Amino acid sequence: MSTLPSLLGSNVPVLTVLASFFFRQDFVLLTVFFALVQTTTGKDVGDDTYKRDAAVQSSWMVEGNDDKSIAPEKHDDEDTCIDYAADEVEDSMYDPIQADPDCREEDGDCTLPPASTLEEEIIMAAGCEVMDEDDDEDEARPATCSAEHQTVDKHWGSDPKVLQMRDALREAGEHGHRPPIFLVPGLASTRLVAWRHKECNERPLMSDIRVQDNVWLNLNLIMQMGTMDPTCYRECLKLGLNQTDSGCKLRPDEGLDAISSLSLEGVQSKLLMGGTNTVYSWLIQWLSDNMGYDVSSIVGFPYDWRLSPDKMEERDGFLTFMRRRMEAAVQTSGEPGIVVCHSMGNLIFRYFLSWLRVEFTAEVYLELLDKNEIAEELKDALSSLKQKVRSPYKRRKKVGFLRSIEEDLQRKHGGDRTFWDDAQKEGDERWHHWIEAHIWTYAGLSAPLLGAVNPLRASISGETMGLPISEEGAREMEVSFGSTLTISPVSSHDAFCDEWEFNNWDEEPEPASVVDGRGMCLDDLALDVQNFANDTHDPWRGYPALRSLLHERVNWDTDFPMIEVVQEDCESEAGSFCLKRFSEVAPGDVATGRIFLDFGELWKEEGDPLLVKHEQLRNSFWNSDIPNPLSEPWERPPIKHVLMAYGTDIPTEVSYSYLKRDDSRDNMCKQSDMPNLQSVLWEVDGGKIVLEKLDAPKGLFGSKPKKKVVGQGSLHHSGDGSVPYLSLAAAHLWLLYGIRAPSNGSHPTNPLEKIHFSHRPRGGLLWKDGIPEASPEEEEKKQTNKDDSADTGTSHPHGTKYKPEMHRFHTKFENAETGIEHTTTVIEAFGVEHKETTRNYDILAAVFTDVLKWMHNDFEVPSN
Repeated sequence: MSTLPSLLGSNVPVLTVLASFFFRQDFVLLTVFFALVQTTTGKDVGDDTYKRDAAVQSSWMVEGNDDKSIAPEKHDDEDTCIDYAADEVEDSMYDPIQADPDCREEDGDCTLPPASTLEEEIIMAAGCEVMDEDDDEDEARPATCSAEHQTVDKHWGSDPKVLQMRDALREAGEHGHRPPIFLVPGLASTRLVAWRHKECNERPLMSDIRVQDNVWLNLNLIMQMGTMDPTCYRECLKLGLNQTDSGCKLRPDEGLDAISSLSLEGVQSKLLMGGTNTVYSWLIQWLSDNMGYDVSSIVGFPYDWRLSPDKMEERDGFLTFMRRRMEAAVQTSGEPGIVVCHSMGNLIFRYFLSWLRVEFTAEVYLELLDKNEIAEELKDALSSLKQKVRSPYKRRKKVGFLRSIEEDLQRKHGGDRTFWDDAQKEGDERWHHWIEAHIWTYAGLSAPLLGAVNPLRASISGETMGLPISEEGAREMEVSFGSTLTISPVSSHDAFCDEWEFNNWDEEPEPASVVDGRGMCLDDLALDVQNFANDTHDPWRGYPALRSLLHERVNWDTDFPMIEVVQEDCESEAGSFCLKRFSEVAPGDVATGRIFLDFGELWKEEGDPLLVKHEQLRNSFWNSDIPNPLSEPWERPPIKHVLMAYGTDIPTEVSYSYLKRDDSRDNMCKQSDMPNLQSVLWEVDGGKIVLEKLDAPKGLFGSKPKKKVVGQGSLHHSGDGSVPYLSLAAAHLWLLYGIRAPSNGSHPTNPLEKIHFSHRPRGGLLWKDGIPEASPEEEEKKQTNKDDSADTGTSHPHGTKYKPEMHRFHTKFENAETGIEHTTTVIEAFGVEHKETTRNYDILAAVFTDVLKWMHNDFEVPSN
């Protein structure tokens, strides 16, 4: 059965699937059917259809043309009005309601988790198909087979320590102790509920939005939006000024169910959504079936995904709740927990850790003021603070006021040290201790560590989120969402603090003028690795991601502009030639807000909607006591075990070109003042770059935009369909923590040799050490769709029917201060889409295989 998002992107299924469904229900619903057909052709009922001129292809999007200078170009005499809302660019960051690429009608009902996620097979003992893994060296070796046949789990393998730990957890029962698991969902992945009545009575048969109605994701309201009223649902989701409540008062739903699936079960959900609104339901069932977890040991953290993280705390106290809920779960279980984040949830977790650090410093600061003799002015302010302020958010704001008073007093009396200086040191110690006591492992799934470009498009020109809405209507909502800034691109160059020139390794490198001591300052390590390069030896072999990030310094704009604006002036006397001017948006232009000011100045839209994004940056990211997460990449958090897993080689948007035409002929077509998206660059399998032009008119049965390969990018993979590979692969930098210790003796070694590399072939069960040496036939098979050798025999498609090839990178180091061993693991799964990392049994087993190994070593095996 086709899903709603796919129906909205393709008109033919609307005529077939919906017609048969509506005719079966009632002839009266014909009106609904034709209204929906009208919506799919790009027109919001009650709104104007937004059109634009045919876009003129940008120079950087033309294969073989590197000239970006101003140059006259003959203009096409034939002007075409095309439907602005009918482009084929996927709305991928809002992935929970996108059609599942692996769910096909012939697979049967694959919309919900199966009755059991346990999958086993019987194999012949001869040849010892089962392997054992050595803890220290991670080398796979044949096990001794005592029976003629042996039952093996299709996904877990057969490491005895892993299986012993898994079975012990599964059989421990309700009194067995286990580390609690904390789940943090991604963008658009929490149900939102109304807490204020909103009338939607512009037309008959409309349903009002009532208190405690499920709004995100409500299929009745979506159908209503597509057939009778395009505005009510949109107004309900939209935020007001400074991310306050607007048409509806929406709040996140509660508990695990709020992040398991977005729409309540029913015929509508199956028919129209195809179950693609599921978020963590597969993972929760998998944890229950395989490891015996239940509601007493899994904690979900639903949040309002429209808000920036500071507003989540200011309005809902989300970060405070997250801290207290973790503390309670750890106290109950007696063990530190496992944090599992998906997509944007990883960036929310990053912000939480930064907020927690500042929170501890503020707590220590107030304690120091209580214990020491302080000036009368400070005493009065402190007394007022204690009496009037209870909210942690407001208390921290007041602490800033106290600090300013203290600094003034210190200057007055000639002091050079404040209580805040002392509080920072002790606050950091408490922060590290809290993390050690409450977070044992962090598993990041599909983490956009360097952000993504897709949310910028949502703010600049709109992203329909799979809804029956024009892109201008969608943009009106998305501009109000502070969350789109949370996933903004971060320059990979900000991970380094050197002034080396890596284009020519023969030159003597110049040392950095300032070394700030951050752990991400890995420039010296890059030099150490390159010192081993010669005519016969490539020291980066097997570590292409680190080569790209550390040696080649690949960034968002290395191969092409992240965002380009083409200004076309066609107002010459002859009217047949146009002057083009090209400008580019660099990654740093997002953190500074320049992108929003420049677009606003160029398009001069009424009300300057992009100024809202600039103000959100100012209020939530610049004027905050929490370090700005857009200013530099995330360093590896000080957590004992860190494991990052993501999919690759799915077509992913990486660049956009916008057209601004100054032409008197614009009046020939009704135009939106919104920036015109003219073309998109995608990265695809193998790192190839594909151009998609959106300048072809499309009618009801019109052709799709043209796509063609225009070159090879600097990276060797593409992203996961939502997050570009550059952002996912930044996790490889975390592997380098702790491996910079000098080599023993007089013989230096390549630092990368401390990274253990293993792989699991496509369709395989066992992990093998070293770099895979694939034959030409195997390489050709990789390029084809899922082959028979990877088939596990199950009917469910979510990575259970087909076992992807995976690569695993692993390092460990001992903390010099505590003596505690820390580990970092990165797992890449080829051909796995963004949201599938929470449902693919093979990936989950790979992640939790490491978790169970660590659990076996760090904790006592639970017993009945």
